[in-house]
Amino acid sequence: MASVPGDESYVSAAFHRENVALHGSDADLEKIVAAGPRGAIALAALSVGLLVAIWLAFFVLVFLPRGAVG
Repeated sequence: MASVPGDESYVSAAFHRENVALHGSDADLEKIVAAGPRGAIALAALSVGLLVAIWLAFFVLVFLPRGAVG
């Protein structure tokens, strides 16, 4: 949506440079990239841990009480 000159009732956030661009030097960018995707790795580890915990609980509470099949 384009901004109409003189119409200030609606201005998209994309029109403001601070919302769409990194204000910093190349050194700042290198520092951010060097830190790595710690948040994504933590979220993946938490998700896998929760999935394994649910599977173990299901195994212990449902399958083990029924005993061996056959």
